Amino acid sequence: MQTPPTDRENKLFSFPALSYILISFIVVAFGQPAWGSWLPGLSAILGYALFWKVLTCATSAFQRFCLATAWFFAVQLVQLFWFVSHPYWYIISVYLFLSIMIGFQFGIIGILLYPQKLKNPLYGVFIALLWTVFEFSRLFVLSGFSFNPVGLSLTGNLYSLQMASLFGIYGLSFWVFLTNLALLPVLIQSDRFKKKYYFLLWAFLAAFPYLYGAIHIKVHENAMKQSPPPSLTALLVQTAFPVEETLGFNHDVMVHYVMNEWTEIIKILKPYRHKSIDLIVLPEFVVPFGTYSFVYPLKDVVKIFSEELGEEVQKYLPPPQFPLSSKQDGSTYVSNAYWIAAIANYFNADILAGLEDAEIDNEGKTQYYSSAQLFRPLQKNTPFPFPDRYEKRVLVPMGEYIPFGWCRDLAAEYGVFGSFTAGKEAKVMQCKNASIAPSICYEETFTNIIVECKEKGATLLVNVTSDVWYPNSLLPRQHFDHARLRTVETGLPLIRACNTGITVAFDSLGKIIAVYGGEHFEKAEWERGALLVDVPLYHYNTLYSWLMKTR
Repeated sequence: MQTPPTDRENKLFSFPALSYILISFIVVAFGQPAWGSWLPGLSAILGYALFWKVLTCATSAFQRFCLATAWFFAVQLVQLFWFVSHPYWYIISVYLFLSIMIGFQFGIIGILLYPQKLKNPLYGVFIALLWTVFEFSRLFVLSGFSFNPVGLSLTGNLYSLQMASLFGIYGLSFWVFLTNLALLPVLIQSDRFKKKYYFLLWAFLAAFPYLYGAIHIKVHENAMKQSPPPSLTALLVQTAFPVEETLGFNHDVMVHYVMNEWTEIIKILKPYRHKSIDLIVLPEFVVPFGTYSFVYPLKDVVKIFSEELGEEVQKYLPPPQFPLSSKQDGSTYVSNAYWIAAIANYFNADILAGLEDAEIDNEGKTQYYSSAQLFRPLQKNTPFPFPDRYEKRVLVPMGEYIPFGWCRDLAAEYGVFGSFTAGKEAKVMQCKNASIAPSICYEETFTNIIVECKEKGATLLVNVTSDVWYPNSLLPRQHFDHARLRTVETGLPLIRACNTGITVAFDSLGKIIAVYGGEHFEKAEWERGALLVDVPLYHYNTLYSWLMKTR
């Protein structure tokens, strides 16, 4: 004989409950700045509470776990949908795995949502803290996964974004959960007095980020007016080159192809040759081959420079000496370092470029790095100054870092061989009147990585990126949102140059100083050009960076 459903089960599967589930799903799944401007605010103050209201009707912890896991798994499928734009099918398994694992974390939260315990505000604090720990723990599994903290919903508005200066992105996640948990008793309580108490608490929690942000911005805008900060003039280059791994050229054809890429870079820079520029930034893996691989015939390189910039450019070309060039079979060949050194000389500007690099370790093995290197103009009659080099610390699984044997075999089928060596520390480099700290690609989504740059004395964050592996997706916008967040966490301005992505400069309050493509920047992913910007170097100490320093 079948057991009749209880009143709570009837409520759980009623039309109003299903409506709450659907509405909460839409608000939360699309409640990130990448999707729009107003849903993130709703997600931050009530999106989760609407779903939790239904969840409290479940009859068992297991039922709550299953429903919460399934709901948040579906949310992740929407928010991480950019994964499917990757050209290789194996990414689908990564997409599903990440979505279900994050769903499991949310399912554990569902288990803890006992209606009786939720009457105690301290229990809500405990749940919010536990979720914050769950999110932070994702940074330390293999290479780490930093996307999709729930606090991202508070970063779409400039005012609520400022609260990141207090406790960072994970503090924002804590606040989002706490705010929603404060609303939940309002939705499920029958006692009017308690409803009023919780409503006032919820209203305060919902309004505080915006009130704090207004004060924070006003204080620092006044400080900038009273003491105008120095600035640095940067030229941010967006190359929009395809992924070379997908081209399938032989070596000679590839060399010719890359020389054409350098020609395109020179054409991008040419309109700015009479400008006073402090720093030129070229994106991650700006061109193939290593920094000092001698693959380009010198005579062809000189011809390209002369045709594009005139014969007078030849007086700026570096002397064909090691390590910029090498004799092979009676001819002189030069490296990527030669191209960059020549451009630095011609524009009299420092150049930060994303390049593959290699060195021999103490055991005689060659270690390969994804690097960002700062080249400076050559001084007459002085030897070539080796550039300052930063090595990427967070490597992309399957592309730059292949953790398991079966993964390496699978990657080899798609032409991906070997792994880079991870860097060990943040580095700060001097450029004119700024101390710049480079980061490479999605490293800037790791708050702990970027705060270390602040600790080492950086006054300007510089990111070199290529989002080309996920074309025509929401990844560039989500990446952009994380970059903006880092400015407020650290109190530092940030500039970023992308192969494809969003090339932009932010001040230390997260305001856009300039963005490539202007108002239509999100549609400029595949446009080729440069962004000239004067970056105010105003920076300040934040509570969050102090807390991370003392961790």
